Amino acid sequence: MKYELGILGLGKMGSSILSGIIKSNIYTKNEIILYDVDEEKKKNYISDGYVFSDSEEKVFNESKMVLIAIKPQMFKELEKIILQNDDIIIISIAAGKTINDLKKIFGNKKYIRVMPNTPAFILSSASAITRGENVDEDSFNKVKVIFESIGVVEEITEDKMNEIIPVNGSMPAYLYYFVQAFIEEAVNKGIDYEVAKKLACEAVIGSAKMILESNKDINQLIKDVCSPGGTTIEGLKVLEENSFQEIIKKAFNACVNRAYEL
Repeated sequence: MKYELGILGLGKMGSSILSGIIKSNIYTKNEIILYDVDEEKKKNYISDGYVFSDSEEKVFNESKMVLIAIKPQMFKELEKIILQNDDIIIISIAAGKTINDLKKIFGNKKYIRVMPNTPAFILSSASAITRGENVDEDSFNKVKVIFESIGVVEEITEDKMNEIIPVNGSMPAYLYYFVQAFIEEAVNKGIDYEVAKKLACEAVIGSAKMILESNKDINQLIKDVCSPGGTTIEGLKVLEENSFQEIIKKAFNACVNRAYEL
């Protein structure tokens, strides 16, 4: 095979992973072949020194590994591909598309599913990974290294790949939405936007590190911030009165249910 990796689809997620791979020096631009239907993207990537294919089929038949980074709704287009590359490793990041779904399209190949997230662009992805039953350790590790180059990776069983989506895949959007509300209200109270953004984001980063590194139960961490009769606890009361955690759980399940629909 001519290329170490092929990438099919250069939307937000595909381009983020590609950027992470290049920044981490896993592969050079000449070791990767790309494909996207968007002609403007094609021009931009070619001008930036990347190899761009004129067909999806060429990507699959000239690459040792292929990352499918297209929307689940577009998988029907893959059925027209005549795959002549028997030893290919096929990597999918599509929500809701199982290894059995991929087998129906390509037959009995080596399949690895990954659920990364968009902080891959700054090498801070949190990726869940699972493998098909015939994937050897060497093949699995090659794929794992790609995603470790853009952040942390945790292996799970395939039957939980839909359930993990809101935990890491969709989490950035939910977190952005949460932080945005605090920043906007700070601005409403006369605080400079950049100051509010900086402090809110650093508070989120520090709090996440506390969860990972303090060895304390999350409930205890909450108690550590809340002085009896103090300011924080008053805000928490409002969240509890409005069933904040129940709303989060509803969002979690809506995300998972959509994955099954796809």
